[in-house]
Amino acid sequence: MLTLKQFTETIDRLEETRILMAALEFKIFSILRQKKMTARQMAQHTKTKLDGMEPLLNALTAMQALRYDKGRYSSAPHMYKYLCESSPHYQKGTTFLKLEKNDEWARLIDIIRKGRNVSEYEGDDDPGFRHCFTHAMHDRSGPFAQDIARLVTRKPAGRFLDLGAGPGTYSAAILRKDKKARATLLDRSTALKVARELHARSSIWARIELKPGDLFETAFGENYDTVFYSNILHVYNPEQNKKLFRKMKKALVKGGRVVLVDYFHTLDYSRPYEAALFGVTMLLFTATGKTYSYDETENLLSQTGFHKFRRFPLKEGAGMLVAFKK
Repeated sequence: MLTLKQFTETIDRLEETRILMAALEFKIFSILRQKKMTARQMAQHTKTKLDGMEPLLNALTAMQALRYDKGRYSSAPHMYKYLCESSPHYQKGTTFLKLEKNDEWARLIDIIRKGRNVSEYEGDDDPGFRHCFTHAMHDRSGPFAQDIARLVTRKPAGRFLDLGAGPGTYSAAILRKDKKARATLLDRSTALKVARELHARSSIWARIELKPGDLFETAFGENYDTVFYSNILHVYNPEQNKKLFRKMKKALVKGGRVVLVDYFHTLDYSRPYEAALFGVTMLLFTATGKTYSYDETENLLSQTGFHKFRRFPLKEGAGMLVAFKK
């Protein structure tokens, strides 16, 4: 049970969140790199006021994101490694996504009160946003990739269609485990450029085909053994997902399988914890999206020609659902 103390302490952590957001907004770690600078130097570099920059740097030091020595500040090693633009390990996508989410979460109360403005999602896709978002998905997918590849390759992946493939992180992991599999990555051209950037020098690249397009408008092709639908289910409403499931069925050989990876709820929609919170994220970031329970998803798949469902838990509240074409 959530106690009053936990309730208030969680709200109070907003202070820490805003401090870290400010560090990203002013590119504190990129400016410091592996150097030491005074608060006055940082204020000059960021074009900010000293009486604002100094307490920010002190707070970041207290949070152990920075180090302080004799009047000068420097980045903690992990902050430099992952959040400095000149570091070879810079998490470009993650940095972008955290800053972008900051603006959106401020709108939560208004969206709950008035509903989503669907017109905000109309029009062409923004290539700049898509590029950064795809890098963020690569950062996010990395910790899950090996577990997913291990589960998918329990049987041969064969001809493999990755829908909304983004950076192709999961496909790459699957191809490394299944040496005979071949993957087709379908997504917007900007996303596929990121996939090329990430994997073109790898030996698996010869077994990857890029298919620029839109999930609803582009023909999937046919005779696939496996269709992979990762972190897409939650973007769409039930009718939209059913439309895509029907396209998947046509693309699969008889007995072929569809593999879904997403946050799946229990029937009461309160667990896992991460899935329940992610439902609010979808309210903020999609026109019609939501999170689904396993049972609800299996019902949609049953209506569109799939059966023999198998569930697999993944880390951090995520799950995998496998279904086979009738």
